[in-house]
Amino acid sequence: MDSPVSDTQSISPPSNTTTTTNAHYAPPHPSRLARFNPKPRTGTKSTLQAYTGWEQSSCKRRPYHQYVHDLVYGGWDNLKTLDNYLCTDIEDQELVISVLDITTDFQRRQWPEIHDRAVLKKFLDEQKTNRRDVKVRLYMAEQRGDLAAGVMEAFGSGLDLDARFFQWSLRDSKRVLSPSEHHRAPFVSIGFGVPKVQTPSRTDAEKFKVTVYVKADEEGDGWTGIFLFSSHTKIDLSSRNLTSPPSFNSPRPTPITLTPKSFREIYMDSFPYIDLAHATSSPFYTISYLLRLNCTMWGRVITSIRDEDRRINGISDTSVGHAEEIQKSLSLVQQGGSLGWQGGDTKLTVEVRQKLEEDFKHLVRETDYMWQARDKMASIRQKKSETRWTTLTNTFTYVFAPITIISGVYGMNVSEISGSNTNPNIWQFFVAVVALNFVILLTLAFSNWVHIIRKHERKAGAKEVFGFAVGKVNH
Repeated sequence: MDSPVSDTQSISPPSNTTTTTNAHYAPPHPSRLARFNPKPRTGTKSTLQAYTGWEQSSCKRRPYHQYVHDLVYGGWDNLKTLDNYLCTDIEDQELVISVLDITTDFQRRQWPEIHDRAVLKKFLDEQKTNRRDVKVRLYMAEQRGDLAAGVMEAFGSGLDLDARFFQWSLRDSKRVLSPSEHHRAPFVSIGFGVPKVQTPSRTDAEKFKVTVYVKADEEGDGWTGIFLFSSHTKIDLSSRNLTSPPSFNSPRPTPITLTPKSFREIYMDSFPYIDLAHATSSPFYTISYLLRLNCTMWGRVITSIRDEDRRINGISDTSVGHAEEIQKSLSLVQQGGSLGWQGGDTKLTVEVRQKLEEDFKHLVRETDYMWQARDKMASIRQKKSETRWTTLTNTFTYVFAPITIISGVYGMNVSEISGSNTNPNIWQFFVAVVALNFVILLTLAFSNWVHIIRKHERKAGAKEVFGFAVGKVNH
């Protein structure tokens, strides 16, 4: 990797991989294994105290991992997840790292893609002191899921990155920053959503995030950006969709063949439309096209849900959390990325931020309207369901009420039915029922009369009192 190239050619990983063995190892005698029950112990999450022998773990810590480990034992136990993750490395298959430079004369220069952590470390070591004509250097790493520990080691040690950046990028990681630190940290996270076309449901969405770290150069006003894309998903989208089309009198654009591309590739394709001179002074302006892509994809997700609701004339099955992610992106735009980034108050950056804020606010409103419509539809469906149950209950009542009354009357032990004069007459039963209903009516009326006196400090009329007793409630 002596010179950059304009096209993307891959650098193959080294083939002379050797395997080392321990010549001093001798297997124990079987009789000794009979008393040995290997039960590995793990450190608890609630304390920094390690069990005896933890320091003799088989995990071989490299320099940056040792730095993280020392921080954990120095009191920063919120980095414990990262410490454990770095100790359990994973194979970095399908790793793609693109390196893009913006030179001092505001030209783009793209290096060959990197597919191996060893090549990445070599590149970082070679370029550490070889940035004479480079104003901005961007590393765009794409790997499914969490970044491999070896890649974290190379980036962390080669660029002297904050360990909380990698902890923040891990899935299911605990909060490592307070809100004030989060707003001023040199790194931000952008939550993406993209419709899944491989699943039967039209509303399924894949969620992933892009974590961006901006590190100002120690000398000069340049900076280095690290982009971690946690998905290889490819979509049919041209980067030209993120820009305004040319006018009628302008020269016609060259035709392109639309092929599926990853989000890293689409973002890299947008750099011809970026003002490189302004990008060197404003990291937020540099990631503005990434935020436009984020808004476009969330718009597609919301549109697919609304279209499916209309198609089935109901509420389709969909995942939740869309509104929260869109709101987070809006907050990120409103604060201009991170408060610790430079160039956030330039004229072009302010204009771009205002346009993005307008787009995300519109998307937030559309999302709110969608959920309001779904809530109303759910309420209507609930009322229809209750009406059906009420109708069914009334039907059974109409069928069984006459039977109940007739069986109740003929089951009474009255003289008209039994033929014995010693039993009461049937008219006495009906008198008792009417008297009991009248007592209940008076009790309810008196209770309402007392309630009105205590609550409203006034006397209620007979119509209001007895109206409540028969079921007429006045609000």
